[in-house]
Amino acid sequence: MSQNYGALRIVRVRPSADVVPNKHDRYPSGWLPEERLVHLLKKEENTIGRALSNDIILMEPTVSREHARLVRTEHGWLIFNLTAQNVVRVNGHAVAGGDCLVLQSQDFLVLGNTMLQLIAPQEHIVEEGTPTLPGFPSLSPRPGSSPSPQVFHNSSLPEKSGQNGHEKSFSKLFNPTRSGQLNTADQGRDEQKFATPPALHVVHPLTEQADGDQLPQAWDEEEESLLGAGVTMQFALPQRMGTRTRWLIVGAGISILVVSAIITIILNSIIGISALAQNGLSSIVAALTIPLIPALVINMLVSFIDRYEREPWFLRLAAFLWGAVIAIPPALFIEKGVINLMQPVWGQNDLLFAIFKGLNAGITEESVKGLGLLLLFMVLRDEFDNVTDGIVYGALIGAGFAMVENFVYFALYSREYLAFLIVGRVVLGWLSHSTFTICFGAALGYMRHTRVRWRQILIPLVGYLVAVGLHSVFDFVDFYANAIVFNDPTLITISLIAIICNYIPPFIAQIGLLYILIKSLAHEAAVIREFLAFEVSNGVVRVDEYALLQNSFQRTKEERRVLWQSGWKQWMRVRALYQTEIGLAFRKWHVSMGDKPKLGYLQPEDAYRQRIKRLRYDIQASQLQKAGRPTF
Repeated sequence: MSQNYGALRIVRVRPSADVVPNKHDRYPSGWLPEERLVHLLKKEENTIGRALSNDIILMEPTVSREHARLVRTEHGWLIFNLTAQNVVRVNGHAVAGGDCLVLQSQDFLVLGNTMLQLIAPQEHIVEEGTPTLPGFPSLSPRPGSSPSPQVFHNSSLPEKSGQNGHEKSFSKLFNPTRSGQLNTADQGRDEQKFATPPALHVVHPLTEQADGDQLPQAWDEEEESLLGAGVTMQFALPQRMGTRTRWLIVGAGISILVVSAIITIILNSIIGISALAQNGLSSIVAALTIPLIPALVINMLVSFIDRYEREPWFLRLAAFLWGAVIAIPPALFIEKGVINLMQPVWGQNDLLFAIFKGLNAGITEESVKGLGLLLLFMVLRDEFDNVTDGIVYGALIGAGFAMVENFVYFALYSREYLAFLIVGRVVLGWLSHSTFTICFGAALGYMRHTRVRWRQILIPLVGYLVAVGLHSVFDFVDFYANAIVFNDPTLITISLIAIICNYIPPFIAQIGLLYILIKSLAHEAAVIREFLAFEVSNGVVRVDEYALLQNSFQRTKEERRVLWQSGWKQWMRVRALYQTEIGLAFRKWHVSMGDKPKLGYLQPEDAYRQRIKRLRYDIQASQLQKAGRPTF
């Protein structure tokens, strides 16, 4: 059975000096490149080069067919330069042809124009008190092993304004005239600047090891909770906050939810009774079934796109309920009040009526929905990690709001306009409300990507204005087209064309948001690749897991395999382990972006590491129990 000793991650590939500028895009220097970005070291001796016979293939012009050999010995890793013409550098120090240098975990390696980093466990590290189980490897010292230099992380994934800093940092490693070793702190800073995008590569799931003779050490606490709030929720509120205050906050939230639910149910019941009396039972059946279709589809879509740092199920539910329950009563009352107040202004003017009503709906509804996003961002900041989370929460809030709104439309008008409602609000407009709210959610998520103060203020404001603008224009065209038909039925063709074209701006926005989502998912994979590298060296994350976490499809496939072979409880443990490791990467990224330490003796990073060890112990214990071996 193959064993993974470590991994080489590609940090960057610089174009050759003789490559003309318009061909730079051929090389994997951007997101979603052609080449794999993580290469597993499955043997103790690995050849590197362009030839297909190599263990690690780098399809880059400045890499020779047989460029270098990476060998694992009892003294650590050695990198050999196979020919005198090859460029091989370790942390800026050139390796002459035929010579070798020691390469330790976290060190940078340059082959031609390709920069890589070695990610491997430091086998000399043994953490006291860490439980082990028979049949699973422990971190035991090897003869001659020596500690690797520590890498300091200061910043990561900079914005485009830092491109000059990129070139300056890369020149330290790519400049062939430099013969000295890079300063360790500079190396750590450079490492964080070279965040790389996700790759399309084959990874290997957790492998079962050979049986051993060491007896397990039991944990003192009870088994790890798999349905708990998670690590980040432990630090959502200040640790010094008393239990009574926490219960007051929870009680206030539940009270608001209950009151809003009662109001929403009463309003919908009144509408339902009226529709039943006027249109019969068919309208109620249509209202209770058809609006569920787009809501379910959006929830399935959210589950698909939330691939890396998955949001907790209870926060997804809370976002959906905010749109479906809490946002409905204030939006309804505010819109009614504004219409009654402004009705004398537009009088009998249909154009002014459509403008005011469109603005009223756009501003009111997007403000109320956006308030839910803002509360999530401010109160549960550690769960609102990036743009992807803003898209997820925005889509769910919009889906909940649209579901209740569709109930009203189908209850009142399904008898006369059922086909029109299905085409307009289900086929074409199933994602409209979510699209509007996502604009603000994605902009809020961008605040986690930048330290620039004016961008933290301007980008969310622009996102909110785009959401309001799209919503207002959409409703304006709809209201005005309907008013034209009521005044002159002969213009129904023009009205239908206007209504169909009304879906073009949301569709364009969806294309733009899809592009932003792809970039955000690439960024999530880069965060995992960047910030878990050090955890692999320290033995917190295993090499197999490190590679698996960066490929969401392979990880999902492995989780599914565990479900079928080991049952739902083991499946939940494995999922929790993967998510905790990803959560550790994101916490470290947020710290590098300026998040302050938490109050109290325990920091989230330590809590993540403790939970990883605990979950791994439970997984191993379950495997031993299934195999019929004792665990204590």
